[in-house]
Amino acid sequence: MKKILSAMRSSVLFENIGEEELQALVESGAVRIQSCSRDQFLIHQGDMAKGVGLVVEGRLHILREDFLGNREILAEVTAGDIFDEVYAILQGEPQSVAVVAAADSQVVFFPIEQLLASRGVLRNMVRVLAGKNLFLTRKMFHLSRKTIREKLISYLSEERDRQGSLDIRIPFNRQQLADYLSVERSALSRELSKMKDEGMIWFYKDHFLLYNIR
Repeated sequence: MKKILSAMRSSVLFENIGEEELQALVESGAVRIQSCSRDQFLIHQGDMAKGVGLVVEGRLHILREDFLGNREILAEVTAGDIFDEVYAILQGEPQSVAVVAAADSQVVFFPIEQLLASRGVLRNMVRVLAGKNLFLTRKMFHLSRKTIREKLISYLSEERDRQGSLDIRIPFNRQQLADYLSVERSALSRELSKMKDEGMIWFYKDHFLLYNIR
């Protein structure tokens, strides 16, 4: 209970919602709590929504796979983030994305009817949807670049601006970054090495220093 309430307090969805109302939402008996280990799928493509998911602890990846097994990571969500709200609202719409644990995680699912009955939560939901629309717009901008280098520069530049530093950490390993940018891992690694040799960047695992990124 304490972990769930802590995650709710840190979530934009429950911002400015009173403590009594938060507890009432959790104690209603309608919520579903689920624990999952790394690489376990919480939701598969084609499933129906379980409700609005809230990450209590851990990390999840929202992804899409084609019938050949090619995987694209659309987003990462961590403690306090919500997911699957669109499919919860559009009841009866099969999932076009999957949700997989990127680390051992715990989540809680809230019935959409319960959440939308709260005027404060409804107002916050609009903010969440607007923010995620902005995220997808930025991702589409990266993917619209023609070359792998251009995609990398676009993504790393956004992280520089978001983190306010030339010394940044990204939330992806190499395979995950390749999936996010929709490129092959080997080609991505070659391009990163070239950029490092040319003095544009330095990197080690998820740690990057940006020397000559405009």
